[in-house]
Amino acid sequence: MITAPRRLLALVILPLLGTILAAGAAEPVAKLAFVEVPADRSGLQHVLNSDPKLGEMKYIWMSSLVDIDGDGKLDILAYGHHGGGAAVWLGKGDGTFTLDDRGYTQRWQFGGRDPIWIDLNGSGAPDAIGTEGAGVAGRVFLNEGKGHWRKTALVVDGTGIGGVQLADLDGDGYHREIFITGGSAQQPEPPVTEWARTTAAKLGGKELWQAEKLVGWPEGIARGAGPGRAMFREAYAVDLNGDHKNELIIHFKGGDGFSSKQLYSWVLTRDADAWKDGTTAAGLPTGPGHWFYPEDIDVDGNLDIADLHTGEWYRNDGQGRFTLSPQRIFDPAKRLTGRIGHPWTADNEQQWLDLDNNGYRDFVTATDHGSEHGTFLNLGGGRFVEVAGIPGARRTRKFGDVNGDHKLDMVSMGKDQLTLHRNETPQHGLHIRLVPRVPSDAFLGAKIWVYPDGKLGDPKALVHYRQGFMDRDGGRSHNLLPTLHVGLGQMEKVDIRVRFPSGEVREARGVKADTLVTIPEVQK
Repeated sequence: MITAPRRLLALVILPLLGTILAAGAAEPVAKLAFVEVPADRSGLQHVLNSDPKLGEMKYIWMSSLVDIDGDGKLDILAYGHHGGGAAVWLGKGDGTFTLDDRGYTQRWQFGGRDPIWIDLNGSGAPDAIGTEGAGVAGRVFLNEGKGHWRKTALVVDGTGIGGVQLADLDGDGYHREIFITGGSAQQPEPPVTEWARTTAAKLGGKELWQAEKLVGWPEGIARGAGPGRAMFREAYAVDLNGDHKNELIIHFKGGDGFSSKQLYSWVLTRDADAWKDGTTAAGLPTGPGHWFYPEDIDVDGNLDIADLHTGEWYRNDGQGRFTLSPQRIFDPAKRLTGRIGHPWTADNEQQWLDLDNNGYRDFVTATDHGSEHGTFLNLGGGRFVEVAGIPGARRTRKFGDVNGDHKLDMVSMGKDQLTLHRNETPQHGLHIRLVPRVPSDAFLGAKIWVYPDGKLGDPKALVHYRQGFMDRDGGRSHNLLPTLHVGLGQMEKVDIRVRFPSGEVREARGVKADTLVTIPEVQK
């Protein structure tokens, strides 16, 4: 048993010799350094379900770390997946927390899964869209300002598993349409921009298209019922060719329960106001066994394609045409953690997070119904190395900067108690808070470029590029709050450019590392 006042969870993995030889030079050592903070120092002493006066939760999960009361500090919620209720710790912004001891049902009313967090009115205290449960699924809940929510009449009907996915499904650049599990693209009425004010009892609107009519139903896949049934799952709206018009990446999962055997992806391009299959023309593989995710892996200002099933990735030439990279994110047959096989299924939470602040986002994935998960550090140049020892599955481990040092800390949950792991990487970070003209747009459709100080607009000097879109992660843990983390390595100042979906471009020069910078769409 470890009895020291704090335990250093230092994860050090040396890349394989083959990787070193292929690169032609020695690789840097991949490190993650988390310090486990004792409960009496973090304020997380409360043992879940230990006090009958607070209530009882069943099948406890964690929500993503969000600022529920709008004070600018991340809070923690552990909630009952079966039966509701939540233990809430309010953050002080210094890595310590205070338990809300008024009872588990005092705040939480979202049912079986944590909601989609979105600030619909710009108050700074997040509103929510329910994702599961009778009277909760698709329901809009408005935050009254201090982390208490009012259940509105508005229900997004027919959303299936996981609730709403906002995406640009009509090609206008704004992510204000809804992609519904099963493959229906819909134009909502009232629009999402009005959800904070509407008194509608149910969401109406019109259907724009059906994914099945665009790409067909995969051959040999049976139709069925239940949460693991075959269906179209997700639609990512991103600009792949640099023309500031979005393409679509849509996904389908076969009826093989929660495994990862029957996965399909397509890239759709816009032609004469209609979508068509452009997968082959883009140079990407077709058929089963692929799940495409857009990420600028080599940081050249173009979104590459990561195949989350095979672990391969495809380099974007800037025109939306892709070439298979010789490097891999992971190799299912050569895992370092002893979990040989695919670390991701369509049931996982997937995140691209810069855990070591080296300037390259890492692939972090955790499953819900199985043992498939993994953390793969991005070393730069398309090279990744797997790291062991990150605790918890998607239900029991979340990341966020809880002490304001611009490094992503980790909160994990054991059987009955939460633990804070403070990130002590020596490298710099930054948070960028976007303020769109319409609050519900969040970061969706925005593009962010980060350059070294004095190098604004120099493509050869680019240190970070990102586009804002909503993935679904099986319908849980969605955080659409518009504050984004960027790792900076050893850089102490940077220049930032943001393009909002309206076409408005805003810039910030000489931004100091380890700060929060706010970039509004509308200049005052």
